Amino acid sequence: MSLLRNFASGLRSLFRRQRAGRELDEELRGFLEMAAEEKMKDGMCHQEAVRAVRLERGGLEAAKEVVRAAGWESFVETCWSDLRFGLRMLRKNVGVTATVVLTLALGIGVNAAMFSLLNGWLLRPLPVPSPQQVTVLASQQKEGSNGNFSYPDFLDFQREHDSFSSLFGYAFGIGGLSADGDAREIGYSSVTGNYFSALGVKPALGRLFLPGEGEKPGEELLVVLGYSFWQNKFAGDPHVIGKSVRVNGKQATVIGVTPREFHGTVFALDMDAFLPLSALSLIGDSGNFWTARDDRGLTVMGRLKQGTTLKKAQSSIDVIAGRLATQYPEADKGVNVRVVPERLARPGAFVATFVPVIASLFLALAGLVLLLACTNVANILLVRATARSREIAIRSALGASRARITRQVVTESLLMALLGSVVGILLGAASLAAGGSLLHSTFTNRNNRGFSIDVSFDWSVFAYATGMAILAGILVGLWPALRATRANVNVELQEGNRGASPSRAKSAVRSALTVAQLACSLVLLVAAGLFVRSLYSAEHMYLGFNPDQVLNVIMNPHEIGYDQAQTKAFYDELVDEVRRIPGMQSTSMAFTVPMGRPSNTTPVFVESHPVSPRERPPVIAYDGISPSYLETMQVPLVKGRPFTDADSEAAPPVAIVNQAMAKRFWPNEDPLSKRFSLKSNSGPFVEIVGVAGDGQYFFLSTAAQPYFYLPLAQNFVSYRFLQLRTSVPPQSIVSSVEEQVHKLAPDLPIDDIRTMQQLVEGIAGLFLFRLAATVAAIVGFLGLVLAIVGVYGVISYSVGQRTHELGIRMALGARSGDILKLVSAQGLRLVGFGVAVGLLAAWALSRAMKGLLVGVNAADPVTFVTVAAVLILIALSACLVPASRATRVDPMAALRYE
Repeated sequence: MSLLRNFASGLRSLFRRQRAGRELDEELRGFLEMAAEEKMKDGMCHQEAVRAVRLERGGLEAAKEVVRAAGWESFVETCWSDLRFGLRMLRKNVGVTATVVLTLALGIGVNAAMFSLLNGWLLRPLPVPSPQQVTVLASQQKEGSNGNFSYPDFLDFQREHDSFSSLFGYAFGIGGLSADGDAREIGYSSVTGNYFSALGVKPALGRLFLPGEGEKPGEELLVVLGYSFWQNKFAGDPHVIGKSVRVNGKQATVIGVTPREFHGTVFALDMDAFLPLSALSLIGDSGNFWTARDDRGLTVMGRLKQGTTLKKAQSSIDVIAGRLATQYPEADKGVNVRVVPERLARPGAFVATFVPVIASLFLALAGLVLLLACTNVANILLVRATARSREIAIRSALGASRARITRQVVTESLLMALLGSVVGILLGAASLAAGGSLLHSTFTNRNNRGFSIDVSFDWSVFAYATGMAILAGILVGLWPALRATRANVNVELQEGNRGASPSRAKSAVRSALTVAQLACSLVLLVAAGLFVRSLYSAEHMYLGFNPDQVLNVIMNPHEIGYDQAQTKAFYDELVDEVRRIPGMQSTSMAFTVPMGRPSNTTPVFVESHPVSPRERPPVIAYDGISPSYLETMQVPLVKGRPFTDADSEAAPPVAIVNQAMAKRFWPNEDPLSKRFSLKSNSGPFVEIVGVAGDGQYFFLSTAAQPYFYLPLAQNFVSYRFLQLRTSVPPQSIVSSVEEQVHKLAPDLPIDDIRTMQQLVEGIAGLFLFRLAATVAAIVGFLGLVLAIVGVYGVISYSVGQRTHELGIRMALGARSGDILKLVSAQGLRLVGFGVAVGLLAAWALSRAMKGLLVGVNAADPVTFVTVAAVLILIALSACLVPASRATRVDPMAALRYE
């Protein structure tokens, strides 16, 4: 409330100055001094021109003199004079200047922060030569496409293309690197030999892979270290080149280090190391990677030839894809390949279209905040122009042109806008720094490997913020300047005109701006309300499991070279040991857990519904679990039995499906004893022994997701989550669990230790919902504050302008209630129009939000009605303050008011 009072006091001081003779004299003297300077400048220009004519030769100095004589020097001097005068006016009106600067700073700061996020996500190019030529080739099929290629298909595209200077690829993996007795988990990319040469990356130390190197099974294992990992693990030791290390227990040699600015081509991840493709057969479960066309594990990228268009490259790729579909129909029929610019393929080629929608929505919300700030400032400057109307009339009477006065007024608004941009950039940088710390703590695991998105301010962010400031300065300054210069000089110079009520046109302009403010504020509040209700829905969504009191320990013995037998023995011993920890209720193991890491997917061939050769089988996600998993995670078993120790590798294959999968493939049938295959129509088949309840598996969604479970004993994986349900706080047993792990395998790095609640709160769970709701709520609150300040200022100014009228009404017998009703009616009309316009605009904007909400309709009537009611109540409260002040006007003082 004190802020509103100060704002109204600043507005009243603007038009009080026009009644003060001392202030008028100061303005008049300032103008006369400026006019004298103009005359002196004219004289100087004339002298310079005469001197230029007398020069015998047209050298450099003569050219300078002629330019000055032509008026350029006069123009520069005039601009400098405008700048100095504008600075004097800003210093003279500190209250108004501070209000305008802070208001614009809020709008520009929000936009700078939003643009910086968008810039770091989509706009900042790869740090390689000619990044605009780098593209991603994304394979697409009706169901189950991950955008990747098989190695044989990659070789065919590499041989036959004619639009790319190079095609190259990589596969992301997680492993362990041991050196000097210290084991670390690493995120790595297994890359083709031409990966670095195609990108144009040069080593910071040593050398990088050569074209063709490491693309044959069994080749020597070489390692290129990422710059950050080299600094953290090896302290930047230049003698690391040639060093022998172990990767997943296999001997490897370090040959180079990537440059500091290159983080790899996996979105948002800083690669710890780069390995050749041969590493897939040396340290991983490569399967039939080198020969199978349905083993799609390779992400393929390409660099366009100079002058080649995206359309031409797409046509070339279409021809190759068509030939492969004909030649290899079982693997490649129905597969389309898209050529996507690298920046538009983040974070993935098939979800990238979703990212611009989110970015555009939040940029639009930030733009509405700036629009609110601009309308607020425009109202202030309109009042200021009214207060300075007599000064401007005197300038016009003394010969100042309309363009000259307009330029002077716009210069002042530009100065305030640029000051606002400086403050706004500082606010935006501070908010991003705070947000960056939160992101780092949320996404970084115990090995300090996490997301790496550079959202720092660079030249493009500064250019964007400066451009927004200049645009805002011109918009908010030009309109008041033009209105002020159109005033009738004779009327404004009449002494009695001071204190008269404002014209109907000026009042209409201020009212229109206020309606726009209220409409923008309502749009922002509706967006915030929808995101908040979506967050509430997500927080109360049925998960299908109980996340309370569960600790997850993530590890992979394969990282230190354990084979399958050693890994099984290690996990069996570990489970036996941790069961003895006090407070332990149950333990289990799984390849993944909900909101942990993405599940594996596989095509499903239902025995009773064979897939025709022209169709592609549906692809379903699944998890490998131990017999006690459903009990530990408290996943309900609806029908059938859980897995048991009897479901061993030697026993017939079995599975547990969820209700959504049972309903999809066996509607109105009992799914128990039904069979399906993960290989082909002819088997081998897996028998269903149980039906589990539906739940959430990776990202939160209201749609039922088909899912099934396989026994870990029949589907071995080395990478596992160990689940521990406890009767004590899970964090209290972390040190005990670590002790047991390192007692059994001293060199084994623990990938991460997190509770299920932390995973539910993380990136695949509630984090994005909370982030969207928080950002939208902050933006909505700023919009509400700006709109209410604007409404309060307009009504307060209107009351001040109508003081004489209100005094007459009261002298003629009007009661306080009549005055209160009269002034409140004006505010009510503004609020009503603003809310009506805002509801229409909010309904239109909510259409774009439809795919971003969970559990709430984009046209949710509760949100719209609640937001409208809250805005009306708060806006009317802001109107009542100046309205109640109007009822206390002294009629005698008002009748003397000028």
